[in-house]
Amino acid sequence: MFNEDVLDFIKIKEELASHCSSIIAKEMALALEPMTNREKIQEALDETAEALRSWQTEIEQPLGGTRDIRESCKKSRKDFVLSREAIWDVYITIGAYKRMVKFFRAKYMEYPLLSLWMQDMPNMDRVEQRLKRVFDEKGELLDTASPKLASLRNTISKTRDRIKHDIQAILHDKDNQKYFQEAIITQRNNRYVIPVKQEYRQYFDGLIHDRSATGQTLYIEPMRLVELNNDLQEALIGEEQEVLRIYKELSALIKQHSNDLMDACEKVSHIEFVYGKAKLAIAQKAVQATLSEGRDVNLMRARHPLIPANTVVPTDIRLGTDYRILLITGSNTGGKTVSLKTLGLLSLMNQSGLFIPAEHGSILPIFHNIFADIGDEQSIEASLSTFSAHMTQVISIIKHCGPNDLVLLDELGSGTDPEEGSALAVSILEFFRQKGTLMMVSTHYNELKNYAYHTAGIENGHVEFDERTLKPTYRLHIGVAGSSHALSIAARLGLPKDIVNRARDYKSKFGSSEMENVLTDLNEQLRKSSERERALKKELDETRRMRGQLEREKKQFNEKRKQMLAKAQADAESMKRSLRVEGEAIIKQLKAQFSEINKDKRLSAINAARKGISNVHVPEAPVNDDRKTLSIDAVAIGQVVYVTSLRSLGTVLSIKGNRVTVDINGLSATVKVNELQSTTREESNKIQRDNLKAQPKTRKKAGGSAVQRQKEVRTEINILGQTVDEAVVSVGRFIDQALLGGINQVRIIHGKGTGALREGVHQYLRTLPQVAHFETAGYDEGGAGATNVVLK
Repeated sequence: MFNEDVLDFIKIKEELASHCSSIIAKEMALALEPMTNREKIQEALDETAEALRSWQTEIEQPLGGTRDIRESCKKSRKDFVLSREAIWDVYITIGAYKRMVKFFRAKYMEYPLLSLWMQDMPNMDRVEQRLKRVFDEKGELLDTASPKLASLRNTISKTRDRIKHDIQAILHDKDNQKYFQEAIITQRNNRYVIPVKQEYRQYFDGLIHDRSATGQTLYIEPMRLVELNNDLQEALIGEEQEVLRIYKELSALIKQHSNDLMDACEKVSHIEFVYGKAKLAIAQKAVQATLSEGRDVNLMRARHPLIPANTVVPTDIRLGTDYRILLITGSNTGGKTVSLKTLGLLSLMNQSGLFIPAEHGSILPIFHNIFADIGDEQSIEASLSTFSAHMTQVISIIKHCGPNDLVLLDELGSGTDPEEGSALAVSILEFFRQKGTLMMVSTHYNELKNYAYHTAGIENGHVEFDERTLKPTYRLHIGVAGSSHALSIAARLGLPKDIVNRARDYKSKFGSSEMENVLTDLNEQLRKSSERERALKKELDETRRMRGQLEREKKQFNEKRKQMLAKAQADAESMKRSLRVEGEAIIKQLKAQFSEINKDKRLSAINAARKGISNVHVPEAPVNDDRKTLSIDAVAIGQVVYVTSLRSLGTVLSIKGNRVTVDINGLSATVKVNELQSTTREESNKIQRDNLKAQPKTRKKAGGSAVQRQKEVRTEINILGQTVDEAVVSVGRFIDQALLGGINQVRIIHGKGTGALREGVHQYLRTLPQVAHFETAGYDEGGAGATNVVLK
């Protein structure tokens, strides 16, 4: 049992319905009921979370277009002929259904729960394609809906044109113009007529169809148009019959698929209903609550969803861990009832799969029942706000409640003698305490405050009252009872001062002033403590915000650095490719321009150049954030530096003004001095060792016969383990070297494997003009694992 009416849950459902995009989804919202099954509640909340994530991240949403086709499907099953509008609604709904299926099948990993609703959906292509041939984009029946309809509408159009032509001839005949009231074409009884003046009736041959209100005009069908009008009427009747036949045919088609259509409509509407819950969460700035494993309540900065956002005061409500009954005291109109309703209403929303207006981390249990007796002017009629009415409600709750229920009682024991009311209220609280029921109770009785102080499992709380402004702040504080502040509120409302002062005197005589003073002092201390806590929380939130901002800036900096390093690497690779292309061009010119004279020397130079080009690379220094940018005074010739723009280490060759020439692995580059950074000792030593190794060694003079030189050139290359791209580069360089060495037959060892490497090499060989032909090697030469190549 859930006291939805008392807690105004219907208003939440109405607000939810306003966010739903279809009639059926709105009906689902209004019929929403709280659940008690944990798995179903969690699934409903997780569905809402998926819809919320989709609504906030997806550019196109899978919503819109769904119509209520349930009645049309039911009528089709009874062989009713559906109207054009009903059939058009089916067509529109199928389109919406297909868009939703397409969306969630593509987004299954992102929205698994919602996607499950789109699994095993029936195929509606046949119905959709038939309806698509019948209707235009505005839902009007196309002429091409059937051949007969096209013919009839063509006849209607031509006949109307002939009639209008003949009427225009009659109207513009000079001899007839004096007969006409107006030179216009009009219709009566679906037949074309001409308005003729009453006094000229006998001069105009035709059939009278109507008379004007004044009697001055007769609407006459000229005799020469009778036959054409008859033809038009016959064609219009034929059209009407053909349209009815088409609607009957389509209604029968819908009947065949009515079960699938109803099922699809229900599932699509459920998705739209879930998106309605997501949009409600956005409107209320609500979050998903965590379901308590036990019976603990921990609402943080919870807000009553029906109080305007600019006036509602967030409140914290804790219940169930150290105490199961929370007794709330404090001033009238201070927010006691709102606190009770907030817990009850948010619990109903949570168990209905709705997000709650509170902070992340809020926890709610699953209640089997929620009982509420809130009987003031905010919820029930004044005629029921009596002790009897309250007690009737409480008795019913006592009979039906259990340990897994929530009970909310407003002004327990009120409406009767205070002494008896207090005693009765204490006894009722003791009953619920022993039963283990979770409760929130509001009261003004000091006896109940005292009972809570001395009883385990019950905690005092109060709504704050600002003694300086004499106004309630509506904040709930747990741990200390509060005063009703009736005298202060009465004075603020305008009660004469002498009456208020006399009341304070009587209050002192009654002996309650001392306790009130203690409560006032405690509440003031609590107020100051709360202010300090809010200030500390504000500072903590600001610290977290700044930390988050620093983390984001650090991430952006790292991303930018990665992009800069990637660009530098790409530039270096581009320079490498340019150098290689330029070198190859020079070698080709040398080969083409020079004769056989000094062939040995040229061949040696070309091979050395090609070897140098193939070894060109830009050394990458490890990323070091401790490097310092060098000034022009800190740079010297022979110094090892790091070039930021090339992301490389090099040695300074010369300095001219603000520009420095640096040797990078045999390549010189001129850069600005602000592109140079310091290096480590290990980096400097490595570059110096590499420079020493690169110095030319003393060689013997080249000599020997051509046969000896030919042996220096390889006749076989092994490319096992290389990719196709790597193999193409290796084979191209190998063939060039063979040609320069005078070799006319070579072997490429590529292995068998999957055959992909062999096929890639063969395709490349077909593109080389210097290859005469090639073939798979013989059995004793490696067979399919090698290829013999004959060069031109």
